[in-house]
Formats: sequence, structure tokens, C-alpha cells
Amino acid sequence: MKGVYLAACKARHIDYDIKYNDIDPKFKPDIIGDMLSVDLTPYDFVIASPPCNWWSKANPYYKTSTYSLNTKHLLPDTIKKLAENGKPFVIENVKNKKRMNDNGIFDLCGRYGLFYQFVGRHIYITNVFVDLDCPQIQDFKMHGRRVNNDGYNQGGTNVHNCIEIWLKKVTAA
Repeated sequence: MKGVYLAACKARHIDYDIKYNDIDPKFKPDIIGDMLSVDLTPYDFVIASPPCNWWSKANPYYKTSTYSLNTKHLLPDTIKKLAENGKPFVIENVKNKKRMNDNGIFDLCGRYGLFYQFVGRHIYITNVFVDLDCPQIQDFKMHGRRVNNDGYNQGGTNVHNCIEIWLKKVTAA
């Protein structure tokens, strides 16, 4: 099976046939460009990590940050695009139940019959239920100082491990 990881940053899952997308060429993605413009036709499954700056509780400037405001739409737009595409997908983002509820994220999940689960500091939204519950490693200390992420920049070790669990289930056919 062949997959694509949208807005992958430095995320890498070496045991799978995955093309990586990011808007920033410094991460050396296979596909450079806006995650919403990627053609999903050649792929069997999709992983996405839309920017979390607007959704994050850790960002006190989410209402005034230009980057946060300019990327806020990517989570709901990605949910719509992938749900309407119909291929197996998982979307990772930060957990912010109140902001997601107030901005219709859970309504979108209900409209499309999607599953979501909270694991540690993150939410995973998918059309293929996989129990992603796994031990969480404390990979941040106070004031955002990173203590352990094993080289995985996109959400750290915890996100990497949850995506690995999802991949194992979805690609086992």
C-alpha cells in the first residue's frame, strides 16, 4: 500500500511506502506545497498533521498571531477533504476540546461518521477506527523545553508511536 503524509514536517515512518508533503522545502519533503492541493489519487491511505497553532492551548496569541489565523482553516478543511475522499485516513492535531467544540470540529466528525480519540496531548481523527491508546512519553518540560522526542519533530515520539499503530492496522491486508 502506498500512502501520503500531508504537512509531515520531519515525520518519517521508514517501514511504509509513504510520500511526504510539506510547504517548507527545508524538511526535504517528496511533495512541496500546500497540503490541501496535493492530489490524493495515487495513494491508498492518507496521514495529515495540519498546523496546530490556532488550536493549541499552549499558544496564548492564537487570536492575534498571523500564522495561527492564516492556518486555522486547515484542520476543518483537511477533515472535509479526507472524509469526502473516502480513502483510509488519520489526522493528528493537539487536543483542545473546548476550542474544537466551539468551532465545529466535533460536528464535522459526526457529519462524516468519523472516529476521534484523545491520546495524551493529541487528538486523532479517522475514518478507520484503530485503538491508538499507548504509553505516552513525557517529551516536554515546563516552558516548552524538549527533553525527549527521539528525533521526531511532528508531535514527538507520542505522535510517531500512535501513527505507527494506525499504519500497522491499515496496511495489514
